[in-house]
Amino acid sequence: MASSLYAQGAIPFIAGIQLETGSGSLPQGKMGTGLVRATPFIGAWLQGIGYAKLGMSYWNAKETDSLDVDQGITERDLSLQLATSLGGQGRPYLIASYVRAKQLSEAGDASWNEWGTGLGAFFELNGLSALMLEGEYRWIGKHYDPVRSVDYEGTRIQLNLGFVVYFY
Repeated sequence: MASSLYAQGAIPFIAGIQLETGSGSLPQGKMGTGLVRATPFIGAWLQGIGYAKLGMSYWNAKETDSLDVDQGITERDLSLQLATSLGGQGRPYLIASYVRAKQLSEAGDASWNEWGTGLGAFFELNGLSALMLEGEYRWIGKHYDPVRSVDYEGTRIQLNLGFVVYFY
């Protein structure tokens, strides 16, 4: 069904969610391995060419700052990811990603950029859905963390697992 619709010129719009896990620099100034974020997204997928997707994640946490005061933290991340196919439909694809992250707290606000590059693959479940598996190397831009009172920057190896639904 999907291939016949694509052959007729329809562009499949996609929606889904992506779990981002990483090893290296993690949120809240931690080093190690763990969940980075869960990002719902929308975008467009052109079979055999590539995709573009826009995501937004949001989460709250409570943490004790450097003065032993509990701080409520809200983080909002806006992400853009572009991919191009390496050899056509059903082949792996090359990824370029950008994230603008903002952390809001009573101690002060922080914002930073993340850039990534990597490889990924789609595994079709049926004509209307697929699983995504991506590996990326991410650079986290330098920023001041007011909750921990430290300057922060780093890198991480990231593995993304996602579920996509096509809308034609």
